[in-house]
Amino acid sequence: MDKENTKSQITENLAHVDYESGRCQSMKEHLENVAFMAENSCSLEELKPLIAIIGILHDIGKFGRENQEDFKNILVQGNESHKHGLDHSTAGGRLAQELIKEGSVAEFISTVIYFHHGMGDCINLDNGQGIQQHRNEKEIDYEWIKEEFFQTFRKEVVEEYCKKAIESYKYLYGKVTSFYNESKALKRKCGNGYFFMGMYFRVALSLLIDGDWTDTACFFQNVPSTKRISLDETQKIWQECIDNFEDYMEQMIRNNPANGNLLNKFRQEISDSCRQAAETNRDLYRLTVPTGAGKTLSSLRFALYHAKKMKKQHIIYIAPFNSILEQNAEEIRKAVGDSSVVLEHHCNVICEEGEEERYRSLTETWDSPIIVTTAVQILNTLFSDQKSCIRRMHTLCNSIIIFDEVQAIPVKCMELFNLAVNFLSQFCDTTVVLCSATQPTLTKIKNNNICECEEMTGIVEKYAEAFKRTNIIDATGLYPGGMKIKDLSNFTLERTELYQSTLIIVNTTACALEIFQQLKKICPEEYVLFHLSNNMCPQHKLDTLEAIKRNLKDQSKKVICVSTQVVEAGVNFSFGCVIRSRAGLDNVIQAAGRCNRHKELGMLGAVYIVKISKDVEKLERLHEIRDAQNALQKVLDDFKSEPNQFKNELDSEEAIKKYYSNYYSQLRTNETKFPVDKYATTIIDLLGKNEIGKQQYKRTNGEEIRTRLPQAFFTAGKVFEVISNDCKTGVVVPYNDEAKKLISELSEERFDIEIQKKILRKLQRYTVGISETRKGILGNAIYECCDGEVRGLCDGYYDEEVGVVDEPNMGIHFF
Repeated sequence: MDKENTKSQITENLAHVDYESGRCQSMKEHLENVAFMAENSCSLEELKPLIAIIGILHDIGKFGRENQEDFKNILVQGNESHKHGLDHSTAGGRLAQELIKEGSVAEFISTVIYFHHGMGDCINLDNGQGIQQHRNEKEIDYEWIKEEFFQTFRKEVVEEYCKKAIESYKYLYGKVTSFYNESKALKRKCGNGYFFMGMYFRVALSLLIDGDWTDTACFFQNVPSTKRISLDETQKIWQECIDNFEDYMEQMIRNNPANGNLLNKFRQEISDSCRQAAETNRDLYRLTVPTGAGKTLSSLRFALYHAKKMKKQHIIYIAPFNSILEQNAEEIRKAVGDSSVVLEHHCNVICEEGEEERYRSLTETWDSPIIVTTAVQILNTLFSDQKSCIRRMHTLCNSIIIFDEVQAIPVKCMELFNLAVNFLSQFCDTTVVLCSATQPTLTKIKNNNICECEEMTGIVEKYAEAFKRTNIIDATGLYPGGMKIKDLSNFTLERTELYQSTLIIVNTTACALEIFQQLKKICPEEYVLFHLSNNMCPQHKLDTLEAIKRNLKDQSKKVICVSTQVVEAGVNFSFGCVIRSRAGLDNVIQAAGRCNRHKELGMLGAVYIVKISKDVEKLERLHEIRDAQNALQKVLDDFKSEPNQFKNELDSEEAIKKYYSNYYSQLRTNETKFPVDKYATTIIDLLGKNEIGKQQYKRTNGEEIRTRLPQAFFTAGKVFEVISNDCKTGVVVPYNDEAKKLISELSEERFDIEIQKKILRKLQRYTVGISETRKGILGNAIYECCDGEVRGLCDGYYDEEVGVVDEPNMGIHFF
């Protein structure tokens, strides 16, 4: 009875209701809250007027009679009575079109509103219908909604919002047009206006989603509006981090003999150059220094001082692989002296008890001064269709972003990456730092180049000479047809006798396993052998790396490690000799960084480039590696005939430029634009002019579409994938007792879904990706639990040295 009375007593329009407590949130409160939060979170002043009107209009469809009746029913009958699928975004977009006569401005605002419950395409690629056309044809309670809205918000106030939004849009569009014209005049081709306006659109959508989700969460949790870290608070944090960082460098790094005293002087010079660069006001920097020169800490030093000087909101450190990230995240936490200001975001993070929800929220908002994450996460933030990824896009503005090992960005993502860097650095008040020993940005491509970069350390060649620790030797001619397993194993033994320790890096897991097995047969007992590949779960790889480091410190031991590319970048260990199967020159130079790392040998280490026979490596389906091999081979051939053009060094800047030039020249059409085979187009085009969408529109409607916003955002985001899984399935492996215990717990029905989620997160460290082909080979060795949601590997099929094996080492035991 009380509930019925409550229903009849409601006089204001509702935005949210909570059945359990009977609390209600009015439309006025929600719309004003979202507009305020979104505008307050926007660090780009020129975008704020657009965000304000978007926030005010985004949910006005809830003024509709059907929506209001639904809220009242929930208050009386409970959440089960909620009518799903009610439209409350179309009305806001329609009203924007009515109030704003400048078509492009109205289109921008209305489309952000239309997509705030799920990204869409501005032109449907299948039927050619435009989003504006589609929404204008929808039947909604528009006149009623409009009347109710203007009873809540004064029309003259809303019209003033619209005027400011028009000026805001014109400023943004003018800025993009000027940039395009300037880059065209310089003949550098750094992107097009459609792409950059699309990125502004994504920032606006990000701010709306964040504001909407935040206000909604605060209402249902019955807590005050979430307070984000202010600029003043951030400035204090930067100063504290700087003080802690300098203490850490003095006590733990500069005077640490383990880092190699011969090289510490030059590492300090590089660090000081980065410190000086922090006082300059450029948007885009390049840190090109040899492997082992301290890029991570030097770039962090730059970022801390630059963030303080330029009043930046975030420092975002990006690594290409989890293995590098976990290692560097720990060092960053130690260096800044306060782990609470560092958010580490990747799939292997294990939260403290009770911290899971807070961590999940932070990974969606990135509301932390320092974010340490992977290339996958930041590229998803920029291009994925997932709302949780879009939500944090605005965090990239007014920040410093450090891309470590930038050469590891996949080829298909290259032009998308270049354009994203240009957008962030030229339009978002963001400073971008590109770190690598082998900079791909040194070579121009036909379209979509990165803007001109400022080199942080000045003369790159100076440090190349100082950090020369190895001779890179072309040994590809030793066996004209390529080495067999026995050839490479014998060659490895010979080198190890000379250099005490040898690291072999090959291109496939199958090849690595065969070499490891052969070496086990022929190596004397005093040799210590290791294997590293993606057949091993993340925890197994970490444990193996630690074991390798311990054994390398023992001068009496002869150590051999057979690995795939997993050790190639960012892994801090040092062998006397490295043998690298032919790949890209960037791979070879990165591999060389694992040799004589601190000049501890007292002489130059040896890095051999070898050719392995085709029937051993089996690269038929791995065309990217074959392309890299071909580009490298041309450099090797040129070096053999005329070494002077490369200053007699295979790792010189001239050799790197030549390699990338060779590599890019042989790529297939559109390979660097992220091809989308289904529509015979690319993501570059889908997020730009979207020619295929425009053609489809013309076929359907008999005329060309007039729009500045033609992008197929949803289709592009859906197909975007940084690292192809190639249909791999995650399988939990019985690596150790903890893994077995967690698998056993997961199978128990007494645990609720939240506890199961915690267990699953912990099991990420014990998961290996298995291809469909290999799943067929393993057969019943892979079993299912949790109603088929989780797959596990039977005991006996996981080897303590090499990881997943096709044949069991012992009797199979089920957990």
